[in-house]
Amino acid sequence: MDALAGALVGGVLTGIAGFLGILYVRGKDKADEHIRFLGAVRVVLDELGANEVNIEALIGQPFGRFEVYDTTYRSVELLLANYVRRDDRRRLAEAYAPARSQWAAEEPTTSPVSRVGLKNVGMIVPNQALLTAAVQKIREARTALEEYLPAGGY
Repeated sequence: MDALAGALVGGVLTGIAGFLGILYVRGKDKADEHIRFLGAVRVVLDELGANEVNIEALIGQPFGRFEVYDTTYRSVELLLANYVRRDDRRRLAEAYAPARSQWAAEEPTTSPVSRVGLKNVGMIVPNQALLTAAVQKIREARTALEEYLPAGGY
């Protein structure tokens, strides 16, 4: 009888220990994911900053090299989607629109000959109004993303 009671108590204790172990691992996974999220926010802020500088350099220029990036954002997009509010996800999408549709940054009134010639050397005739709006969208997205970081975390 004592052996049966010992086996039951041992089984219950093993079950409780296993359950507590699972809870510990899940809590650690959540903490690790939050750290990855904060890192994702930081690197996307860096990429948006580079895009802002590059687009601002084209404003007021008759032509120039259009260099914007979205590789970092694409690599962490799903992680951000899990934690970023819907309005902030929309701001991010709008901030990355020039990178995803580069033709939108070009001036539509440019002649086809000029357009082809500039494309051959990797340049465009910038659409000043659209690029100015793009810089504003990037600033709005950066402001929204910075709210997810702890104070002084960027």
